[in-house]
This record gives sequence, C-alpha cells and structure tokens, in this order.
Amino acid sequence: MVLQREPAGAVIWGYGTPRATVTVTLCRDQEPIMKKGTRVKADSNTWTVVLDPMKPGGPYEVMAQQTLGRINFTLRVHDVLFGDVWLCSGQSNMKMTVSQVFNATGELSNTAAYQSVRILSVSSTQAQQELEDLAKVDLRWSKPTSKNLGHGNFTYMSAVCWLFGRFLYDTLRYPVGLLSSSWSGTPIEAWSSRRSLEACGVPRSGSMPSDLKIGPSAHSVLWNAMIHPLRNMTLKGVIWYQGESNVNFNRDLYNCTFPLLIDDWRQTFHDGSQGQTERLFPFGFVQLSSYLSGEALHDGLPQIRWHQTADFGYVPNQRMPNTFMAAAVDLCDRNSPFGSIHPRDKQTVAYRLHLGARALAYGEKLIFQGPLPQKIELLADTGLLNLTYSQPIKVQRRDDKIFEVSCCSDHQCKWLPAPMDTFSTQTLALNITSCHDTPAALRYAWTPWPCEYKQCPLYHLTSTLPAPPFIAPITNPSPGYHSRTAK
Repeated sequence: MVLQREPAGAVIWGYGTPRATVTVTLCRDQEPIMKKGTRVKADSNTWTVVLDPMKPGGPYEVMAQQTLGRINFTLRVHDVLFGDVWLCSGQSNMKMTVSQVFNATGELSNTAAYQSVRILSVSSTQAQQELEDLAKVDLRWSKPTSKNLGHGNFTYMSAVCWLFGRFLYDTLRYPVGLLSSSWSGTPIEAWSSRRSLEACGVPRSGSMPSDLKIGPSAHSVLWNAMIHPLRNMTLKGVIWYQGESNVNFNRDLYNCTFPLLIDDWRQTFHDGSQGQTERLFPFGFVQLSSYLSGEALHDGLPQIRWHQTADFGYVPNQRMPNTFMAAAVDLCDRNSPFGSIHPRDKQTVAYRLHLGARALAYGEKLIFQGPLPQKIELLADTGLLNLTYSQPIKVQRRDDKIFEVSCCSDHQCKWLPAPMDTFSTQTLALNITSCHDTPAALRYAWTPWPCEYKQCPLYHLTSTLPAPPFIAPITNPSPGYHSRTAK
C-alpha cells in the first residue's frame, strides 16, 4: 500500500485486546527505523499511532505487535511505500473501469511503469449508522495489473481514479495511493452525513426518474459505510465525479449540499486523522459532461453544472476554497455503448483533473480552467454585447446558438440566440439585435449538449481547456437601448 508522506504523519490503527500494549515498528531492509507504542482502548477495542513524517519512497515493512502479559501477537504488512494518498468517489462515471474507456487495450497493457501507484477499491455497501471500519473491499491494496484495472464494467478500480493517479505519478515521480469508493446511480444525499443534509434543509424524500437512479438514495447510507470508515487515514486530497442523479432530485439544493459535503468530509478526515489530513485538503471534481436527454432534463443538467460551482461558475471561490474543477462539457460521447451519460474519454477528464491538482495541491503555476468573462458590457446603439475575458481566448469556431441573451419586457423574459460576432485576444462581441426589448442576462453552453466532442467554440488560447458554462446578469443596459434597437 501507500501511506501519506511528509509533512503529514501517516496514521496506523487497528483492533486489539483491551488494555494490551501495541508497538508499531517501521522497518527497512529488516532494520527498525521507527517505533511507536500505545495501548488498546477499553471502550472501543481500538488503538492508533501516528508515524513520524516520512520522505516519499520505500519499500518498508510495518509491524504491529500486541502484548498482554506473556501473550504476543504480531501482524506484518510488506512492501509499504510513502507518497500521496488520494480518495476517489462518486457515481457511475467515477465507477467506470479502464476496460470501458477509449484505447482500453493500450491502457491495460501500460501498467509495468506504474508499480509505485497502488490501488484499493471499496465494496458497494450501505449502512444505516456510521461504521467504524469497512465491511468489505472489492480489491485490497494492490499493484496495478491489467486484470484488476479491467475487471469488468463498473467493478473494481475506477478509470478516472487510476488515470488521475498515473498522470500525477508522471509529474511527481514518487508513489501515489488511490482509494476508489463509488456506487453507480447514486445522489449526493447518500454520500453526505446527516448533519450536512440537515444544514441544507434536505427533505427526507423526493421523486427521481428511474433512468438516473440505480443505486441507493437514502440519506447518508454510503457516507456511513463507504466514507466514514476511511476517516482515520491521512489523505492528500479527494476527487469526485457525481451529480447526474441529482438532475431531477433536490437539484435546487445542490449548491448547498455539494459545498457542505466538501466541508464535512474535510472536517471529518482532519479530526479522524488526529489533524494529519489538512483541514482544507484539496478537493477536485468533474463538471458534468453532455447527455442526450428528454425534455424533462433540458434545463436540469445546465443547472446542476452551475450548482457544482456553488453558482459562481468557477472554483476555487468563497464557498468552495481550495477546490479544482475539470470541465467536461465538450467530452460528449454520442455512441457510447454505456449510454451517452457515460462518455468514454476518461483520459481527458483525468488529465484536466490532474492539472487542477498540480495547481492547487502542489502549487504549480499553470492554467487548469478555461476562460470566463470578467466583464460584460452593452455597447449602446451597436446592438452588440462585449465580453472581456480574464484569460486569452481561442475561438475555435463561430456558433450562433451557444450564447443566449435574456430579453425582457413587462416582467416577461425569453432566451434568444446571441450569435458570435467579432473577437480579439481577450474580447468577444455578441450580436443581440434580435432582442427588441431589454437584455437582462447572458448565458453560455446552457443546454444538456452544447457542442460536439472537443468542438466547443471557446477554449483557453494555449491549451485544450474549454470555457465552462455560465449565466450572468447584464448590469449596465443603457436607458434608451431597447427603443433605439426596436427601430
């Protein structure tokens, strides 16, 4: 396995006989290099030690010896490395295995160089109360192989998790530990503690379309069984891919439930690891891709994408500090054998996630998110809306429908296309002459399927990072604008 490296100390814990002495020894080449002692707690039958911070590398042996009177009992774990440990969670797009993604054969044959990336997969289990330990695992701590990475559809190891860890290893060049704990078709309520759901006022029940719900949806049942038991571990960070099951289920609360899930997980892991996991550890997530859906979901998917950012359109923000996002709005997959809701290009998803991790978790100066407008100005008498972006933009193609303007009169508004007009390095003008009344708001990519694969109109100038969806008010309509345009 992989234990968390410096500056944190890895937490080692287990069960024992009440009041017995436990000594944990870290050995290298059969030579003890660290010893930690403790006693088994009588009330819980558990013991815990925190190792001194270790530099990345290995292998080591961890030995735990319990002594009670003349009775000794020893357990050993071999081939232990120190590096960065990441937890990966969510629903089916996180659950998809390497055998389901593009170029699966090539990906599965490419494991020999990544034997220092260790993987663990938690079994799909649920519980009504918070469990102290995992009920079972699908895959114990293992080295990656074509068999355990490609073990059927939606089983064992997450492809996004594996590919993310592999990209990180290519950059870090030291061990990475990956824990996969996901369940297909599950809403955020199942992954949230009761306290965080109560803080958001989540009702106890709600209706959900059957095509997006195949896993448990009861409050906290996956938090109890698949996340809470991991809380003692020292983690570097978390990545998350979920939201599809909330498109029509407590959707309007997602801008509360998701930020609070992040806050609650952070506090729980910080406390559970005796302060070794950072209080604001890096938390990355995937903004949802496209989905060929019925009319019922037409506005739901864009709203969930927006709520994933706590309605800011970008991260980190004041509601979601130290978070990073991989936009996937341009990674649609019309012909996916698993349905369009399961796009197969998980390599690009993982690559964009790892860019965010490098920026937020490892302090690299790099761009990890596509451009968003910094300023929206109505140019009087021209019929143009001018957008100034915070980054240089690349207009990959013109699109007459992906921007829409909210046109209002007498408290009634309708969304009309705002075709792309002229552009420069950081500005883009939109033609809004179709709005004969007052333009009140602007939105971008606000449909379930905004563009074809990697063919969205706007990207960052020097990268392949798409501009994420946004919705924003137009705050400076000139008083005479609509009457002049109406002529």
